[in-house]
Amino acid sequence: MEAMTHAHFHLPASEWQGGAVELRGEEAKHCIQVTRHRVGDLVVLFDGAGRKAEARIESASGGTVGLVLLSDARTPKPACEITLLQALVKGDTMEWIIEKAVELGVQRIIPVISQRSIVRLNAAEAAKKLAKWQRVALEACKQCGQAWLPEVVMPCSLESACGQFEADVKVTASLQPEARSLRAIRQGAPRSAALAIGPEGDFTESEYAVLAAAGFQPWSLGSLILRSETAAVCALSILGYELASDPI
Repeated sequence: MEAMTHAHFHLPASEWQGGAVELRGEEAKHCIQVTRHRVGDLVVLFDGAGRKAEARIESASGGTVGLVLLSDARTPKPACEITLLQALVKGDTMEWIIEKAVELGVQRIIPVISQRSIVRLNAAEAAKKLAKWQRVALEACKQCGQAWLPEVVMPCSLESACGQFEADVKVTASLQPEARSLRAIRQGAPRSAALAIGPEGDFTESEYAVLAAAGFQPWSLGSLILRSETAAVCALSILGYELASDPI
């Protein structure tokens, strides 16, 4: 199938029934009211689990968009699945990091409540933030054409985050004297990788000890002190190039 350049809309895997499907709720509203699509227009549907289909709008009324599938394709998972452990940062920066992480191919995002995180969330606030971050991730998928919807999980401690996954390569962006380059750290062709990014002020010594105990190795991004969001984008770009995609 040729590359699909039409607007993308999310249709959960459970709702792909035969050759005729429907968009409802926010996706239908986005299709008709925001992007102003009309009957006869072509769009792309994706289920967030690798499936994409070109579809034609057949009807649009009552908050429902009816479509007929014209073609169907499966996108394989990335060669190396990347998990991002991102310490909470203030303002809208966390949303920006999540958006860029999705664009750069991350498959799992774990917001970390670190010791130096300025942001502090109670249970209700955390649930509200999670819903927002999940929506940001979905919109980023639609914008960049990502077929695999990343998992964004509830904010947690660094210790809890480290216990939620396994990875062949684990690195944390660091200015520690023992930090090395990625090529000095990696071995072979890993199928999974994890990246930990600290908050403003960096991880504390005790948090670096937690990361080391979990198998994370300090990775040097250079001698300059980067903002948390800059470090995240820089590191993910390098990981994506070196581990998760075909060489340019």
